[in-house]
Amino acid sequence: MASRSSPTSHPWLALAGCFLMATGFNAYTFAPASIMPPFTAAFGIDKPTAGLAISVVFLAWVCFQLPSGFLMDRYDNRRLVWAGTGVFTAAAVAGLFTTTYPAFLATRFVAGVTAVFLWTANANIVGQSFPVDRRAVGTSLFVTSAPAGVTLAQAAGPALEPLVGWQGVVAGYAAVAVCGLPLFVWALDGPVRNESALSLAGFRRALGDRRVLAIALSSFCAYSLFVLFNSWMPTYATEVVGVDAGAAGALAALLPAMGLFARPGGGWLSDRLGGRRRPVIVGAFLLVVPALVIAVLATSVVGFAVALVLAGIGSQLGTGVFYVYVEEVSGAGSGGTSLAVLMTLSIGGSLLAPVATGFVIQSVSWAAAFGLGGLLAVGGVLAISRVPRP
Repeated sequence: MASRSSPTSHPWLALAGCFLMATGFNAYTFAPASIMPPFTAAFGIDKPTAGLAISVVFLAWVCFQLPSGFLMDRYDNRRLVWAGTGVFTAAAVAGLFTTTYPAFLATRFVAGVTAVFLWTANANIVGQSFPVDRRAVGTSLFVTSAPAGVTLAQAAGPALEPLVGWQGVVAGYAAVAVCGLPLFVWALDGPVRNESALSLAGFRRALGDRRVLAIALSSFCAYSLFVLFNSWMPTYATEVVGVDAGAAGALAALLPAMGLFARPGGGWLSDRLGGRRRPVIVGAFLLVVPALVIAVLATSVVGFAVALVLAGIGSQLGTGVFYVYVEEVSGAGSGGTSLAVLMTLSIGGSLLAPVATGFVIQSVSWAAAFGLGGLLAVGGVLAISRVPRP
């Protein structure tokens, strides 16, 4: 693993600052989803076109993730986060003054670029702030900021929109990120960087590290499963289980809600197992299998809810563990690049899963879509099975 200087004697304070910044970013990312009627009316667009406002953020994230890994392994990660917060805030504010949809999407793209620092670099900082025997639980608590941000956006957006307008809702979440910055600055009294700057040759070697790629591929499967469930289970609930749209939305909310417990729970379990990462990841995928079976066979709301609870836990239990594991197997001085590889494949899964699943549902059947989920679970286990314990 990369050799690093100790950045802080206040790891929990560093976690709090990083958590707020990432929560604000995630809430901003999904803000349009909770205020869709006024949002689409403002630009005169349909729902598929409105979906670009979320997709463009992830597109920017994927495009700039690998170059950011090189920067993380060469420079003080604190400075990258400071710059990222400034650019993110400026882009969010700029969105207030756009009058055309392409211009608004441009501000969203710029904000999406900062994910490589507000999420990935912050994950790196949190991991380096905790001692080895607490690293998994610290990182897993940090990645809980994703479901926390989504929940914040879904819950606060409709209530705030009549008061501040849809523009104020979207831009306002940047304030949450800014609130994390003072804690971040206060907690981190030392640089977060490699003892020696990563060279271009070292960067190329890190990109081809088979252990890192195996973990990233397993994470691709986990993220794909999470998005598969979140994208299509509301529709399945209405078309197959036979509940109304309101009940379907409430049931689907079980999926991200489970992440508030499963993500830190996976890190805690991994640390309790003496720092073993692979058993937690394998166990997470194994939980998905009964979820798929129950979902196919469920004829009642209760049975379907059980399937969603298992799916929510199984698809998120290993999320934070992936982050720690990939840094532990990375070569000297390449921890940031390894995280970037992990996130590139993970977000790639998030982009591909909804489209691929929709194609399978339309072309074959719902059962085939659940079969695709089973293949992803098996693939995740196989990918991680050959990675040695660090």
